[in-house]
Amino acid sequence: MVNYSLRAKDIMQVEVATILDDASLVDAAHLMRLEGVRSLVVEPHDEHDPPGIITFSDIVTQALAEGRDPAKISVSEVMTKPVITVPPEMGVKHIAKLFQITGISHLPVMDGYKVAGIISMTDLVTEMIAEPDS
Repeated sequence: MVNYSLRAKDIMQVEVATILDDASLVDAAHLMRLEGVRSLVVEPHDEHDPPGIITFSDIVTQALAEGRDPAKISVSEVMTKPVITVPPEMGVKHIAKLFQITGISHLPVMDGYKVAGIISMTDLVTEMIAEPDS
């Protein structure tokens, strides 16, 4: 059964892995592996600076597939900034539509200027679709 009444705040991961924009792609890949995630929120420089995001896909498509050395590329060179974000109260149906329209797979959840969590497509599917009663 699909639960369309859920909101971003209900399905987001509140432990958000972050990285600085001057870190290398090697650092980012190591941190992703250590944290067991496929994206990292790039920390803003101040409270009015929007966050960025870097994903496994960014590292593959913008460095590895082009034969570039990830140790010599900074996160700032390949990250997406500003990143598309959603508010905590956004409904899951709208989040699913946003994933569909944009082709992205991770959405930071913003509460004002603060990153409150992150939602991946996996979070959306696993939280929205409940196991049927046996």
